[in-house]
Amino acid sequence: MKKLLSLIMALSMIAALLVGCGTQNADVQQGDDAEQTYTLKVHLSAPQSDPMYKACEEFKRIIEEKTNGNVTLELYPSSSLGVTQDCLEGLSMRACDVVFESLSNLSTWTELANIEAVPYMYSGVEHFNAVWKGDVGKKIFDDVGAATGLKIMGSGLQGVRVVTSTVPVQSVEDVKGLKLRVPTIDVYLKTWQWLGAAATPLPGSEIFTSLQQKTVEGQENPYTNSANMSLQEVCNYVTETNHVYSMTTFIMDQKFFSSLSADYQAAIEEAAAAAGDVCTELYLESAEEAKQVFVDAGATIYEVDLKEWLDAMDGFVEENYPNLTEYYNMILEADPTK
Repeated sequence: MKKLLSLIMALSMIAALLVGCGTQNADVQQGDDAEQTYTLKVHLSAPQSDPMYKACEEFKRIIEEKTNGNVTLELYPSSSLGVTQDCLEGLSMRACDVVFESLSNLSTWTELANIEAVPYMYSGVEHFNAVWKGDVGKKIFDDVGAATGLKIMGSGLQGVRVVTSTVPVQSVEDVKGLKLRVPTIDVYLKTWQWLGAAATPLPGSEIFTSLQQKTVEGQENPYTNSANMSLQEVCNYVTETNHVYSMTTFIMDQKFFSSLSADYQAAIEEAAAAAGDVCTELYLESAEEAKQVFVDAGATIYEVDLKEWLDAMDGFVEENYPNLTEYYNMILEADPTK
């Protein structure tokens, strides 16, 4: 019996030692993880002169400050790390770590991402902010993330889109047959085809040359983006269709994001929210300045009959994106002015 008791006590002591060692190793590993350093590569197609770049600088500043420099960021503007789609594909391999672009760039991953660029959803900036900083925006981010394996966070206004052209566009009727460059994103192509344009998807790098060589007669972008591309040199007309409030967001690989410590995750999410606000503020400030660039260049500015354009888009979502109708209605209902 004494031998049995001695054996039990010995085994208990060994077990206690093993548990203690295991706990100590776990603590060490957790501490090492908390001190681990990362360098994150950030892609954006916008140039350094663009509000998006300045917003990214704020994103970088906050993260590096909150992590005591353990997480540093390298910013790659003007698609210097590669085109957006390649960078999105490279997130899972860490060829790129963060993409700061519009949500609709994920439309080849999930149809839901098209919702960001559906035309004529917002009554104004207040409505836009209510959507993307509220429950509706969170649901869309969560659902897109679940469908793609990506972490999506922060939202900023990238501008309100207008048409710049080499020929006058004063009405929906003038759009019919118009050779219009559109982004290489499904919802933009379908929008302008719905209105009767001869829409041609082209990368942003080809816009100026295509207009100069008359391959296309127009393009659509926010004022700021259009001025950054010097389109006032080739476009004599601007039509303020204000058809899309472009939203930009920070996109990361979900698995990589989840592998980071809770403190690092919190720092990145906080930085994304703050940078999105900076982006909105700067775009609103720069839009009038960019419009003046076109005015000073002698461009004719057309305002549109909004009801005419709204009527022309009636039924667009239901016919082209029936699966998005629920989200579309949630966005419309989130208008705080109604």
